[in-house]
Amino acid sequence: MFITSKNAITEAISKNLVETLYVKFPISKREKDIIKLAEKKKVLIKNVDKNEMEKIVGKIYSIAADIKENAEIGIENFLQKALEKKYNPLIFILDSITDVHNLGAIIRNAYFFGSSGIIIPKDNSAPINEKVYEISAGAAYHLPISIETNLNRTIELMKDKGFWIYYASEKGETSLENFKFNTPTAIILGNEHSGVRDILKKNSDGSIIINKSNDFDSLNVSAASAVIAYAYSIYKK
Repeated sequence: MFITSKNAITEAISKNLVETLYVKFPISKREKDIIKLAEKKKVLIKNVDKNEMEKIVGKIYSIAADIKENAEIGIENFLQKALEKKYNPLIFILDSITDVHNLGAIIRNAYFFGSSGIIIPKDNSAPINEKVYEISAGAAYHLPISIETNLNRTIELMKDKGFWIYYASEKGETSLENFKFNTPTAIILGNEHSGVRDILKKNSDGSIIINKSNDFDSLNVSAASAVIAYAYSIYKK
């Protein structure tokens, strides 16, 4: 995957995630600094003209990076790493989250508050692309992400591994303030319009609700993820 945001490129180089850096001269001082960092990290640097840059990326930029995507973790390895932590993990399962801004924000929230990762479906989901990396403020480079073909089968596997599965709902059974993260936990977040699909609800162990103080419909799904992840971070202290 190619990224062109200078902040995203700098972060990716720092984390040894850049395979090739493409440069089209002339460049700015900021871009010269990026090249110096790439040289220090022994990244392959290729000088290209504007036609080559447009062919590679689709537009003409002064600098672009081909990165290793953080979405290649198989589910078995993903779960094993989560369970190896010294505290019970929290994993978010995202059902039909198709907006890249929401996906990026959820990744950022989950990583900031110490969640162990997210699971997204292969289809009917926002892609893990440059925009998501940018919106996540670099968290997408760090947070484990697993992309699964069938969420229902994934949930069954998680149960076999000792996870308890809950979904967030305006009609949830347990308020978040009373919820205990005392087992390996996965929480399903659904599309803001249609919610969590019934097939996933039926395969869950229960549901949670974020209590509201005013007569207002609901939180944005990314805001809900922040509230849940924060509650988790407080519980595990």
